[in-house]
Amino acid sequence: MIPFRCLRALALASLMLPLAAAAQQGPIKVGALLEMTGVFSPNAQETLDAMKLYFDEIGNTVAGRKIELIVEDTAGKPDVGLTKARKLIENDKVQVLAGIVNTGVALAVSSYIREKKVPLVINADAGANGLTMPGKLLNPFIVRVSQSGRGPGAAAADWAFKNGWKRVSLVASDYAGGLEVMGSFARVFCFRGGQVVQEQYAPLGTADYGPYLNNIDRKVDAVISFTPGADGLRFMRQYIETGLKAKIPLMDIYGQSTYEPNLVQVGDPALGIYSALHYTAAIKTPENEKFVKAYRAKTSRIPADNGPDGYVGARAIAEAAKALNGNVEDGEKFVQALRQVKFDSPKGPIAIDQFGNVIQSQYIRKVEKVGADYLNVPVATYGTVDQFWPWKVDEYMKFKPYAELKGKLTDCAKCLEKQ
Repeated sequence: MIPFRCLRALALASLMLPLAAAAQQGPIKVGALLEMTGVFSPNAQETLDAMKLYFDEIGNTVAGRKIELIVEDTAGKPDVGLTKARKLIENDKVQVLAGIVNTGVALAVSSYIREKKVPLVINADAGANGLTMPGKLLNPFIVRVSQSGRGPGAAAADWAFKNGWKRVSLVASDYAGGLEVMGSFARVFCFRGGQVVQEQYAPLGTADYGPYLNNIDRKVDAVISFTPGADGLRFMRQYIETGLKAKIPLMDIYGQSTYEPNLVQVGDPALGIYSALHYTAAIKTPENEKFVKAYRAKTSRIPADNGPDGYVGARAIAEAAKALNGNVEDGEKFVQALRQVKFDSPKGPIAIDQFGNVIQSQYIRKVEKVGADYLNVPVATYGTVDQFWPWKVDEYMKFKPYAELKGKLTDCAKCLEKQ
């Protein structure tokens, strides 16, 4: 008969086997592709800070394996992004990629990660709709927990029309993301009964928005803007300085101008500007209040959307790894586990649709001063908005792609034309 102390030792040893095996596998390597330099650097830094915050909260360990975060700067350039993705996968042997602010970078790395069967968790601003929609760009190895190019624009259009804005002017940055965001607004706005009377596109990195602002029709009910990264601050300042804010309401889709660090710089003149986004630090839930407190303690800043996006992406990776008992080497199983994640987050409830895109709330916000802070206070909430809202997937997919609509958003018949 085996002595009891020996049985106990054997039992303890058997319990330790999974942990020992996990340790022998080495760390779970997460490769972060982020635009640490260039116009998108503020967005990237916030994403990175929040990813580190979550991983620190769980001791940089999941399922008995250490988490190693390896950061590469894409500089917002598609070719650089692809080179860095190759380096992370082939040299560093990461099991999952994350990050990506620039839509062009996401498109550039998509085919490569599909070939290598390495999951990509987009937890920054890259919103290329096609990556998570039926069609030739749909990538089964992508899970996006931040947002696509549609959600905030669709919600903004619905709210704008229902609040009396019938004629609007659009100003956006001239790249793929700018057209997708403005297309998403215009299509829903037309569907509700509104009219886009102007559309203008300024190059990324524009220093002087004067020509675009001077060209705005002063008889519109509102101006709808999308100027990401550092461009957002310049656009908002010049919109205020030219006196337009006092005459025409501004709706900042994706909160790029009303990005919280920008509000600190602009102060009272920013009060009253509207924005649409899937997050605001003013959300009153236990999850968000805990996150805001921790993020401010770590960075001395109020989080904007890239913070909770980065945080949610880090948690999604950890939750999927936990579901697999740390066995993340099989990319196909890992991405399937990622698609099953579901939890309450600082942004609100998070789930993933059948195409790999996040289902979450959208908020219409207004800049207000709360105590000593300038905050985007929610004035309306759209719960559980998916990437096809307000249509069902089959109905939405009948519309023509946004790529065909540049310069035609003033024609509602074109915006709503079916293929």
